[in-house]
Amino acid sequence: MNRNKNHIVLVSLIILIALFVRLWGITYDLPFIYHPDEPFFISIALTMLKTGDLNPHNFLNPALVIYINSLAYIPYYLLGKIFGVFHARSDLLPLIPLPSAMGVTLSPMPTIILLGRIITVFFGVGTVGLTFLTGKQLTGKSAVGLLASLMVAISTVNVVHSRFVTPDTLVVFFVAAAFLAIVMVYQQGRLRYYLIAGLCIGFAASSKYYGGIMVLSLLFAHFLRYGKSGLKERNIYLALFLCGLGFLVTTPYALFDLSTFLTDLQKAGQTYATGHAGMEGNTLSWYLTFMWQTSGLISILAILEILRGFYCRSKEIILLSFFPVVYFVFISRFIVRNDRTFLTLTPFLLLLAASFLVSLINKAGQFQSLALRRLSLLATASFSIAVLILPVLKTTENLIQLSIVDSRESARVWINDNLPPGAKIAIESYSPFADSSLFTVQGFARIIDHQPDWYVENGFDYLVFGQGMYGRFYLEPERYSTEVSQYSSFFNQYTLLKRFIDGNYEVLIYKIK
Repeated sequence: MNRNKNHIVLVSLIILIALFVRLWGITYDLPFIYHPDEPFFISIALTMLKTGDLNPHNFLNPALVIYINSLAYIPYYLLGKIFGVFHARSDLLPLIPLPSAMGVTLSPMPTIILLGRIITVFFGVGTVGLTFLTGKQLTGKSAVGLLASLMVAISTVNVVHSRFVTPDTLVVFFVAAAFLAIVMVYQQGRLRYYLIAGLCIGFAASSKYYGGIMVLSLLFAHFLRYGKSGLKERNIYLALFLCGLGFLVTTPYALFDLSTFLTDLQKAGQTYATGHAGMEGNTLSWYLTFMWQTSGLISILAILEILRGFYCRSKEIILLSFFPVVYFVFISRFIVRNDRTFLTLTPFLLLLAASFLVSLINKAGQFQSLALRRLSLLATASFSIAVLILPVLKTTENLIQLSIVDSRESARVWINDNLPPGAKIAIESYSPFADSSLFTVQGFARIIDHQPDWYVENGFDYLVFGQGMYGRFYLEPERYSTEVSQYSSFFNQYTLLKRFIDGNYEVLIYKIK
């Protein structure tokens, strides 16, 4: 009983840590929105509430995150109506994007953005709890669950994406929930776990399409338990049916607006297959490097545990290894690579690493000599702490970064205070938001989409460049030699008026005439 109480206390502490690091800096950019994808999901969710049209009319991503946020806006609106803030749904003001320029958006009602981000935070924290339960249930060792959940709590990539109104954290949550049910399918084979697993896989696919890959883990666990006779078990067919049902219930217009769905689904696949500037090429080596840079020794331990599981023929570890191996092979085949795609792997890798560490500690405690046992336990405990140092440092660095004024804000204030009213300004993606009531502002995905003389011919006075766009090309100058040359033409031809580097983010303002 005391041990259970201690575990409850430790899990509660880990949950609080997870909540703290995810809530820290959650308003860092408000009332502006620097993330390029948040406005897409928020705008559709607001439109649904205001018009009652439940068709998102866009299926580049499935609809679950949109419906969740749209539902959350209902009590938000009703509460505002009670206090006289809103009189009609039209009072919910839409976002103000700068057309063509990603990551340059103003929210007249930043509390709407904050609400959506808090929802994402709780899904992120929920993944921490699910990781503990899975580790404990799969291995029978609470220590594995505790250590893995702590790793998820402080994992930088998990912390960062838990602050955005995007589906990336949702898919991790539902994949983790599905896997916990899949573990129960393997261990107990009861109908309710098949049903839960099926629904959660459907919800995962409705968060991000690739979440549906989790169905392979369900099939693997089923046949790992029953062997060939699993074909005769009806539970698996019910689970597969619920996978589809879970998806369609939460993305219903995939069926009701089938033509649009199929067209957008094809576009989404083409995006990953054909490339995305700054996020393409050398996919396998990029992911391996990303693992090492963000997790360090944890990634090595996870790989060692996979090898150990196959060597020892541990069905539990093989079951745990199945999804990350299949998923890693799947994402490594695409041209596009990024941290949010890798994100779905993290609970599994951290569970594997925790399992290896706990096994190492248990072996260290088996020496007959008391002195040797103490020494080995001290060594393994020190090693465990060392393993956690890199993610702690990375997450701390991220929290500090959110506390520093970003150049996009510094540049925005400077532009408003120093550029002449009425000036015509060209602003590219990931740049500061300029007040259109003071200036003539036009957004561009990239300034280099037009020749330097084009801006002179069209009467522009200033050009604003954001590191988030031009910087990606200078990080890989050999791959993007054409883009680097084009940007250099602008930088050489026009006069640098002001350079901002606050918060390690660069914004450049050039004067044309």
